[in-house]
Amino acid sequence: MHLSYENIRSSDLHLFEGSIDIDSKIFYSVPTSFFVMDSRIPSVIRELITESEGCLKMNFLTGASACMRKAIYELTIIEKAKGKDYESKIKSLKSKYPSIDPELFDILSQIKDMTSDKIHEQSWDKWDSPYLKLIIETLKTILYEIYVAPKIKADRLNSIRRLKETLVKDKKGKEEK
Repeated sequence: MHLSYENIRSSDLHLFEGSIDIDSKIFYSVPTSFFVMDSRIPSVIRELITESEGCLKMNFLTGASACMRKAIYELTIIEKAKGKDYESKIKSLKSKYPSIDPELFDILSQIKDMTSDKIHEQSWDKWDSPYLKLIIETLKTILYEIYVAPKIKADRLNSIRRLKETLVKDKKGKEEK
């Protein structure tokens, strides 16, 4: 299946022979599905995780590692985590969000080479595929708990309050009659 601004039929494929660029007829859209990260998560982090997952699918482990390191770095900036290195910043997030399972932050704080200056000043080793999957899923879970779950809870509570107010108004209206 293709996504395009025009209807492209299989009988039209001869039009794309030679120097005609088929790419200009097709656009890419991230699907709105279970696999897309919630828009309440900051876009800079979502984009880095999406890029990391894409790199991982292509087995570009260095690119995937770099994107995840940057995503974690961006989270610490956005959340104003305190500390001089990654480990202390992640511990700061752990204390800031006590309702999130501490094991998730412990996983992030033990990231290979994240607590040193190697990431910025020297060469660093790429992570292997299973390790990257662990880091990606851990970070996505933490992000969900920070940015999505509280808003869902607040929305549900507001819905219940509105239902209750409607019920109270209906009850008062019946009593007045």
